[in-house]
Amino acid sequence: MRKSILMLSVQGLLFLVLLVSVLSPRQAVANVSFSYSDFSSTAGLTLNGNAAQAGNVLRLVPSTESQSGTAYRTIAVPLDATTGFSTSFEFLVTSDPSSGLGVTDGFTFLLQNDSAGASALGAAGQGSGYAGLSPSVAVLFRGRGPSFIGVVTNGVDPLPSLPPGSVPVTEGAFYDKNQYAWIDYNPSTTLLSVYLGDSSVKPGSAIMSTTVDVFGTLGPQAYVGFSAGNGGAYGSQDIKNWSFNPPTIPAPGAVLLGSIGVALEKNTVETTANRNIIGCELHKLQNSQPFFLSATKPNI
Repeated sequence: MRKSILMLSVQGLLFLVLLVSVLSPRQAVANVSFSYSDFSSTAGLTLNGNAAQAGNVLRLVPSTESQSGTAYRTIAVPLDATTGFSTSFEFLVTSDPSSGLGVTDGFTFLLQNDSAGASALGAAGQGSGYAGLSPSVAVLFRGRGPSFIGVVTNGVDPLPSLPPGSVPVTEGAFYDKNQYAWIDYNPSTTLLSVYLGDSSVKPGSAIMSTTVDVFGTLGPQAYVGFSAGNGGAYGSQDIKNWSFNPPTIPAPGAVLLGSIGVALEKNTVETTANRNIIGCELHKLQNSQPFFLSATKPNI
């Protein structure tokens, strides 16, 4: 009887897991994942303006004045309120000694849903290829004074002010050397965090974090990629590799299933322990001198 009840309980729990999996909201980006170990091939990308393949790197702009370039995944990423992402890339911004006005402006990791789609191209110079594109969310890596890493929405150039939540950096601090960046977005908190390092090992803490409602800003889809610009000051701006993945957040059904597994395991352990205790007591009883161990009526 107890075995039957246990089986029914397990079946009921499994049904509950299935129900939660069906009814729980799913991440729209769950099946969107891609990676470029280098850019010896730009298949799947749309390059605009002055962006071009240069050997095995994606050159957003060459070392020439008044340049603007963008590069996106050709197919838009679907978005909803549950969509998060984790992206990482290696970049190299190279100063040009012949640039009489100093270091170049910088580049962005860009999500946009502009009417031009995968062909969208923003302004050159301090516009960094994103200015004028709307709706958009740009993570701006600006190495020319005022230098900062921050998030800019809807293609509005914030200079000379810094965007809210940005972090100031020394001019040219991440130029002229290979740099590694990670950007994580959590839709439940709308927290976007940027990590920056000198090696391919992700730092333990973010250099910058701020809140931005990606879905609320962009709507049901986004073209994902990069932009950059040169003005009177110039230098080459390269992306060397890139990966884009859904966030590592377990689905609600998986969490529930794990909890149920723990509970069932605990129940099994406790049941086994109880049986061991009963067995020990019976063993003690059998080895003692009980009064009525047999069905035979004792002699008086």
